[in-house]
Amino acid sequence: MKKALKEIKPGYGLGNLKFGMSRAEVKLMLGEPSFIDKYSHSDSADDLTESWEYDDLGLSISFDEDENWKLIMISINSDFYELNGVSLIGLKEKELLAKLEAMNLGDLDLEDCSDLGSDEQKVIEVEEKAINFWLIDDALDEIQWSPFFIDDDTIDWPK
Repeated sequence: MKKALKEIKPGYGLGNLKFGMSRAEVKLMLGEPSFIDKYSHSDSADDLTESWEYDDLGLSISFDEDENWKLIMISINSDFYELNGVSLIGLKEKELLAKLEAMNLGDLDLEDCSDLGSDEQKVIEVEEKAINFWLIDDALDEIQWSPFFIDDDTIDWPK
């Protein structure tokens, strides 16, 4: 089953796990999550996100109430997963940037997100592919991506 999830597919999902799936469909495919958290990005009570952690898979997924609880975000933190046939988790910033450039994903926007007194944290954003690469202390720690958008409010759900 884990092999069916190996390939990171920007805009689509992870292997046969695709954006737009319901919580029931995901649970049928992946089973019960290790942990579930519900939170809001705003003060509104009807702006909820539900995050599911699958510790054994190095996988975290999110469903948004605004989108009728469809799968909207995937994050991985295991070197098992591959983008264009390449395992990236754990790579140093310089090597990661070289590999991403070679993949021609689009413009790479590197931003320093470090807080004073904490770990050095940076993110490489590829807006055209709706994907972020999170680095902690110069090593890729997490890859996070979502479906593509047609415009600011309209998601291009995979078919």
